[in-house]
This record gives sequence, C-alpha cells and structure tokens, in this order.
Amino acid sequence: MPKPMAIVSEFSAFLLLYLCVTVVSVKYNTGASVLPTKLNVHLVAHSHDDVGWLKTIDQYYVGSNNSIQGACVENVLDSVVNSLQRDQNRKFVFAEMAFFDRWWVEQSPETQAQVRKLVDAGQLEFMYVLCDLFCIPPCLSV
Repeated sequence: MPKPMAIVSEFSAFLLLYLCVTVVSVKYNTGASVLPTKLNVHLVAHSHDDVGWLKTIDQYYVGSNNSIQGACVENVLDSVVNSLQRDQNRKFVFAEMAFFDRWWVEQSPETQAQVRKLVDAGQLEFMYVLCDLFCIPPCLSV
C-alpha cells in the first residue's frame, strides 16, 4: 500500500500537469469601470531592481553572478517591449533609470522609435524612485 504522502505527491503532480495542459489564454476586459458592490483589484506590472544593491550594476544588467541573486535587467526590458507590442492592453512601469539609460543607448533607432510609441500610447511609463532622483541619465537631460 502506498504511503499517504506519495499519494498526495502523485495527485499534486497530476493536478499541475492537468492545469498546465488545459489552461488557455483568457482575454480580460481591461476597460471595465469600478463596481461599488465588488472588490476591485488593480495589478500594476512594474520593475524593482535596486541599482547596485547586492550585485554591481553590470552584474544586474547582464544577469551575471546569479549565485547572489537571479536578475537580468537587459532581458526584462527586452521582454517587456516585446510583450507590450504584442498586446495593446498591457502596461508596464519601469523605475530604474540608470538601467534604462544603458539599455536605451544599446538599442537600434527602430527599437527606440517603437519604445517612444509605447510611451506615447501610455503602455510604458517611467517612475522615479528616491535613489534615481539624483541621477538624471544623459538620454533625459536637456
């Protein structure tokens, strides 16, 4: 007779596999108004990569030295831009201007134009956090 824990583990594995196979993409109505009789939940997709907190700026940016923390800001920005372009209902807030500045200067003029369109459409927003208030990147200076 199998042990009770083995049965639970087998059931958990089956349930996980079933959910992974049967889950389909659901299109949400993101234009709905607030309903006073319902709990209204707002999710804000945003970045939070402290510049130089546990790793050097370079390590955070390129995703090296993951024994300390798994983070690759370059990949985050690449995937966010791609995701926003694929779905106009998506929005993202990026907060670390030191990383964005480095990423921006590495991009082609075509990608820069695409990012400007995302900003103009309100899909990509920037937020300054306290540590960024004193570090204005060259791409934003006049």
